[in-house]
Amino acid sequence: MDRMTLRRIGWIGASLGLTTALVGCQDAQSGTDVASSGSGPSATVTSTGYLATNNGLNGLNGLNAANGLNAANGLNAANGLNSANGLGSVNGLNGVNGFNGVNGFNAANGFNGVNGLGSVNGLNMANGLNSANGLGSANGLMTTDAGRQTVSYMVKCALAAGDTLVKQDDQGNNFTFKGSIGLAPQWKNGGCNQACSEAMSSCLMAHINTSGVHIPLWMTSPMSAVGWGQDPSYPTQEGTFFGQIMLTNAANNIDGYYCNGANVAADVVPGRLGSAQGNVPYANAYPTTAGMDGLCATHCQMHALSTGETLSDGPESCPADGVTWTSPVSVWRGKTYQGESAARTGNATIVASPKSSAGQRVSFYTQGESSHNSNASPSTSVTFANVPAATAGINNLVVYYANGDSSALRYVNVVVNGTAAQSKGFKPVSSGDYTAIGQATITLSGFTADSNNTVVFQGDGNNPAPDIDWIEVIGATSNFCDQSRWVVTASSSTNSDPPLNAIDKYDVSRWSSGRYQDGTDWFQVDFGGLITMSNMTLTNSGYDPNDYPGTVALYGSTDGVNFSSTAFATGPGTTNQTVVTFPTQTLRAVRIKQIGTSNSSHYWSIHEFDTDCAIAPPANLCDYRNWTASSSGSAAANGIDGDLTTRFTTGHKMTTSDFYQVDFGGTIKLTGITLNNTQTSSGDFPSSYTVYGSTDGTTFTALKSGSGTANATVVDFGGTKSLRAVKVAVTGTGNSSWFSIGELQANGCSM
Repeated sequence: MDRMTLRRIGWIGASLGLTTALVGCQDAQSGTDVASSGSGPSATVTSTGYLATNNGLNGLNGLNAANGLNAANGLNAANGLNSANGLGSVNGLNGVNGFNGVNGFNAANGFNGVNGLGSVNGLNMANGLNSANGLGSANGLMTTDAGRQTVSYMVKCALAAGDTLVKQDDQGNNFTFKGSIGLAPQWKNGGCNQACSEAMSSCLMAHINTSGVHIPLWMTSPMSAVGWGQDPSYPTQEGTFFGQIMLTNAANNIDGYYCNGANVAADVVPGRLGSAQGNVPYANAYPTTAGMDGLCATHCQMHALSTGETLSDGPESCPADGVTWTSPVSVWRGKTYQGESAARTGNATIVASPKSSAGQRVSFYTQGESSHNSNASPSTSVTFANVPAATAGINNLVVYYANGDSSALRYVNVVVNGTAAQSKGFKPVSSGDYTAIGQATITLSGFTADSNNTVVFQGDGNNPAPDIDWIEVIGATSNFCDQSRWVVTASSSTNSDPPLNAIDKYDVSRWSSGRYQDGTDWFQVDFGGLITMSNMTLTNSGYDPNDYPGTVALYGSTDGVNFSSTAFATGPGTTNQTVVTFPTQTLRAVRIKQIGTSNSSHYWSIHEFDTDCAIAPPANLCDYRNWTASSSGSAAANGIDGDLTTRFTTGHKMTTSDFYQVDFGGTIKLTGITLNNTQTSSGDFPSSYTVYGSTDGTTFTALKSGSGTANATVVDFGGTKSLRAVKVAVTGTGNSSWFSIGELQANGCSM
């Protein structure tokens, strides 16, 4: 291939959108990037992973406060950074907004188009970030808000989740920057060589978004910190990024490249490949203007197909300008559904929208959202048909919408496949601008694992509704500390102040009991799975600081249904904020009861519910103490109590209707089971049996049939099975004894 000049020279002013994590904040994202606990010398400032407009990265020029990154819910090995599964945006990184030449990577803030991120600007890649000679405090990046934002994203790409970098600015203020991906952990204390800087370049370019709209991404790469593996929620292979933008080449240019994925044009979204991105620091390495097709698959060394795949996970290396680049990052996106293509009823109307993905959006009002603040009628709906979902039950739905109100949330009821309506609130995007598009990730139940789902947005009759631009389903996170998974309920509320408002990360909204405190109200949070917590904060400062509970009592539940009869903590409410601390609890749900009447002249309101939520360590499902048993006889629990001298028994001569079933509480791997009667009723074995297995605890499939034996019946599955439950059914009555089991044991059990 002829040497081609495809470099972008001096890309000052380029929009480089490093991503923030989709933390699944309930119905919208919010937050601040830098929270100061002091001022002047030695003040401590912690980069929490959110980006705020007051630091130079605003909706026009950079990363918006609506698009935060929460380290607890985002970038960690459990929630998407898995070398086997790629990099998932719902738990990891997603494209958003963009760095601008004024506020982001430019000469004033640390980046020089001629010298790259060089020592003249406070950064020297020959030395570790942790050293004064690697990342200086007196000049360059650490001296401005925008420069520190640059540092925060370099650290997120370079260091692993759980690692941090603490640096001072020129005023002596300490800043803590959190790692996320771990592409260059050595750069913390040592130099970043060519391979390191190329990896960093790919990471930064992969997240460019020039539109200001939050776009979920799935990433793959030969670099182990990201890894290989596709996710069915992200079927659109967008493209691959590679090259060198951290340092300039011998001609004082940067080498930034991309190539197109197989279906980059299938679902074009604003600010990403396939759209008119504007000024970006990369070019297609194989452009059609040079007689090439622009595709990665034609020019790059592609990763081998895995079983069942029709597309490669992405390139392992790509050539460009005489160099073979070996640290590419490939990006996959979800399938999108445009509002204007959906079925509409009632007042639902297509309106022109220059900032929308296809130049149009759907309003619940005949004149568009900006002309109507009335409540949206339940007879007005927008229906998306044939929506795919990778998993049955709960999934995350990303909704792109418009709400130009100054502070109020707008609401819709969402119905999935005809199930019960689920109320969802949408924050303002940009006050007074009813064309600005925002993004919200909402969690919905009722999906089937296929491409035949129907999702209906309806007016709720009680509130104004947002306009709808487009949607996509991206699957549910398993992070139970992700607030998008939480289900909140309360003893009472008003239409304008529903329970959902207490977990929307939006201080203006609130849940309110709507009545004076009398000691009977409660507020409940179901986390969707087991978590640990040791404190709780109820905030109601700003608007109604006196609507605090007189006294609260906290009750826990490990199943979300049955709550302890005794409170595990109590505490008095206080003006602005009520904080209760307690010994660490492991629970699925918490119910907060307002008790007493010490503040009976006020309603009870919560603007935000917060806790130090952490994922509970997984239960050992190979431990019989986590199993449950059912049967056709009596004392089913005796068959899994760890005591061979006790037994389950039918109490009668066995019949073909007798069975014994064990639910392991989750999926385990096992090679078979043993019905152990060695210490009780050794002759109570089935003359013939069939063992059934289930992956969901409900639907069973026959695995093995055979004849029982005295003392112990060993059933070998002929290989490892992944099962949630097993069922032993008696199929023959040649043995006139009762059917009894001393212990059912899972052979070769692992998780």
